[in-house]
Amino acid sequence: MEAKRFLHVVAFNVPYPPNYGGIIDIFYKLKALRDAGTSVILHTFTYGRERAETLEEICHQVHYYRRRQGLRCFFHHLPYIVVTRCSAELEQRLLADPHPVLFEGLHTTCALPKCAQAGKKVLVRTHNVEHNYYAMLARSEKNLFRKLFFLREAAQLKRYEAILRQADNLVSISTTDTAYFTEKYGNSTFVPAFHQHQEVNVPGGKGDYILFHGNLGVPENQQALAYLVKHVLSKINYRVIIAGKDPSASIRRLCDRFPHIELISNPENDRMNRLVAEAHINLLYTYQPTGLKLKLLHSLHTGRHCMANPLMLSGSGLESLCHIYRSTGEAVDMIESLMKMPVQEDATLQRKELLLKFRNSESAAKINRLLDNR
Repeated sequence: MEAKRFLHVVAFNVPYPPNYGGIIDIFYKLKALRDAGTSVILHTFTYGRERAETLEEICHQVHYYRRRQGLRCFFHHLPYIVVTRCSAELEQRLLADPHPVLFEGLHTTCALPKCAQAGKKVLVRTHNVEHNYYAMLARSEKNLFRKLFFLREAAQLKRYEAILRQADNLVSISTTDTAYFTEKYGNSTFVPAFHQHQEVNVPGGKGDYILFHGNLGVPENQQALAYLVKHVLSKINYRVIIAGKDPSASIRRLCDRFPHIELISNPENDRMNRLVAEAHINLLYTYQPTGLKLKLLHSLHTGRHCMANPLMLSGSGLESLCHIYRSTGEAVDMIESLMKMPVQEDATLQRKELLLKFRNSESAAKINRLLDNR
């Protein structure tokens, strides 16, 4: 398809492979924009990830930048996640043509003021209310140095957030974030998370295990899993699988205590997809009502029963598709009931109807309308 427009996209990390939250959103956004006739000039910061030929196939151009490191960045007046992604080379490229810019996250907005001053159309994808997110990270963190860093970063991000007034539009990932940014800046549009699924494919029959999955190296998921194991999963007699990236030593020890709990470390994408699809219950839990959890979309598109606590569903609009538990006792009783019950056909039809608005093509069209609306 011949491109109708060009768009600079500034990513906070290399968006391939698409194996965690914000990176999944960016990668499938690039593909959807290409399919909708937008040629993307991708700018991405590198740390912990290699250059990816796959991105060259999707994008018109790909430019890589080294993320800055060093002690000076910790004491800068800008938030650490921002100052480490400031680049004069990036700024020059963005200002060299009239094409609009989509900044992915507050992290990447160092060049936003100059782009706005130059009269460029500027969009910012808000993946979270970042100062709230970092304050929650501080509450979950046990290491004193990291806790202090998160608290300082939260304070700096709260001050820095006002830069978003200079953007033409904010592209928010949840309805609660959209309401927050609209109230503060008056320019936010809800565009759901981009994801890997083209259609809803709920398996028939019954599975024989409960699945908890996620990035097991982050404090949020470690805390959530420890809570579930102690108060829910240790109380049932069904098979349980815990699967995800980089499980900590404490997670390994916790799972080893219970013979009915199996830990699968760093599964490949295909295996993770099978685990989600073959589980009878995908069990979701979070302490943080931030963003839109992509594992929620994954579970609803390809899994059977989806159990979630209210915070997991905050701002999603997907409450009617999930079994919601508000206490650990309620969760235990719900598992006992659902493990005996296949997914009903009307529930599958309801998913297909409601998840239509989460299609990548619809979300890409929203972004393109914002780009065309001067």
